[in-house]
Amino acid sequence: MLEGESIRGVMSSLRNNETLLRPKELLEKENLKDTEGKSSLKKASEEEIQQIGKKIRKENRKEKKILIGIAILITSVFTYFTINVIRQNTVDTESIEILKFQEKEKEFLILIEKGDDWFEKGKWSNSVFYYEQAKEVFQKNYEINYRLVRSYSFQCESEFKNCHKAKELLDKLFLMFPDKEKELLEIKEKLEYEY
Repeated sequence: MLEGESIRGVMSSLRNNETLLRPKELLEKENLKDTEGKSSLKKASEEEIQQIGKKIRKENRKEKKILIGIAILITSVFTYFTINVIRQNTVDTESIEILKFQEKEKEFLILIEKGDDWFEKGKWSNSVFYYEQAKEVFQKNYEINYRLVRSYSFQCESEFKNCHKAKELLDKLFLMFPDKEKELLEIKEKLEYEY
């Protein structure tokens, strides 16, 4: 029962819409009047057709130039903003790397300071502990390697411990830093039993 009522509603709305439209006869009569009367179109000569063609081509070229200009403008603006974003990201990564390096350097200096304090007190194993931690931060730093081998040599001389480690590290330092040979020879003299 519901299905029939919905169809009736659709049909009545279509009838109402038809009554709102102008009658088809009037539209046909208007079209006839246009075709029966004089046509408003003039016949153009060859020259006029060529001029009209030139005008149309000129307008098409202008439109194409405008579209190309807009496309270039949009592309350049997009490229500009993309380059700025990339530059900002590289600046951010560089500043982050600098901050990380500064943090490592602070940690390194603190560990060296603690190791030096223990070295001055004659606690070689404690100084070795801090120097080894500092060496993990900057492995190829001459200062930390020199301090570590010096602590090893004093530990070897007084407690007879880590003598072999001192010799191995000293040999590496001779290879890595040949210009510091004078300082390293002083430590080598302390490790005379190892050589």
